[in-house]
Amino acid sequence: MITLTILLFFGGFFRFIFGVIWVILIVVTLLDLFKSVLPTNTKLLWLIIILVAPIFGSLIYLYWGKYQKI
Repeated sequence: MITLTILLFFGGFFRFIFGVIWVILIVVTLLDLFKSVLPTNTKLLWLIIILVAPIFGSLIYLYWGKYQKI
């Protein structure tokens, strides 16, 4: 029988794992952004997008913005 304690443990565990993945995604994205050769104004725009919508902005940058041509 599943008890409330077990459900709360797994809920907290999954929340913790999601938080760790979220932080790693943001750090990797920001490090890649600052190492890129994009112009400063483009980097600033991407930084704002990543900080306003962290998960969605990071995924968009890693998929599309990382390979932008100058």
